[in-house]
Amino acid sequence: MDMTGWRGWLSIAILGTCVHAEEPALRLKIEAKVGTADFRSGPVHAIQGTPIWFRVSGAGDEGTLRWFQIVPDTARYYKNANHPWEAEPYEWVGFGKIEYQCIEIEAWRGREEVELGSADVFHRASPSPYYNEELGSFWLQVEALSGMKRLRSAGLQENDVYNLSPEVFRLSIQKDRSYLGYLTGFFNVPGLFGSIPYQSHHYIGVDCADVLVAANQRWRGLEEGKDSNVSMLVSAWKAVVSFPIVGGMPKATIKWSDQVQPGDAIAVRYTPGKAFQHIGALYEDTNHNGVLDAPDEVIHAGPHALHLSRLREGGFDGEAVILRPPR
Repeated sequence: MDMTGWRGWLSIAILGTCVHAEEPALRLKIEAKVGTADFRSGPVHAIQGTPIWFRVSGAGDEGTLRWFQIVPDTARYYKNANHPWEAEPYEWVGFGKIEYQCIEIEAWRGREEVELGSADVFHRASPSPYYNEELGSFWLQVEALSGMKRLRSAGLQENDVYNLSPEVFRLSIQKDRSYLGYLTGFFNVPGLFGSIPYQSHHYIGVDCADVLVAANQRWRGLEEGKDSNVSMLVSAWKAVVSFPIVGGMPKATIKWSDQVQPGDAIAVRYTPGKAFQHIGALYEDTNHNGVLDAPDEVIHAGPHALHLSRLREGGFDGEAVILRPPR
């Protein structure tokens, strides 16, 4: 894709909306109501298709409300450590700086309470091929303007060395309450090689191993996990079956349900005798033939943001092992 146009558009979006030279008072708060539950402040998790309402607390009569969506630039990937193909691979290089855009949701201007229905307020918010309009995480900020007085909720002004602050309101929409469902809540989170548990747990940035751990911790109702890499997961999680993959085709007959199931992790070693380098999760028997093969889908991050791809696309060609995540 032509990244020149994307960069220019990104800069205009940031300068024209919710980033300001002045520091307005941090007094507003966004709350959400999911289904029949009560309103609560974020972060908020919801199952796809559940009715969701947002409202602003603390605004009073302080002027016109403006709602903004904060969108990470997932068209690129970031790093805290050198990628495996770079000089001095895996060496820590410092926290990578993630770029964001901030876009006003004009349909919500002036409204203190809004419903996220079928209206496509999150649609087309980013030209990134890794932006998911229906599933994943979405960040919001609200401002109130009254003459020279400006109030706001947490936003890009709170960014620190770890990037986007967990104080920023986050809605994570997931497919269901399964492990894979929690994993889909990490769509739209930037790919960040060498991410630390704090960053993955708070949906700031993830790499291939950390996103599986973070989703597993969320699914099990646990706090952030320990720092992990692919080899550590291969050692820690139960191995189910191993086999080589060439051109997306396992060189053994691996049956869905009998041997593998959606949500099982698939790790790959590209060079015999070397460490395992990449990991994802089996997503679906896409062609419904009951056998793990080239058309079937895997959900994985690294070096890009979390996305779906087919086995035939080559990311898992090598010596593969199927792992069963802890429950």
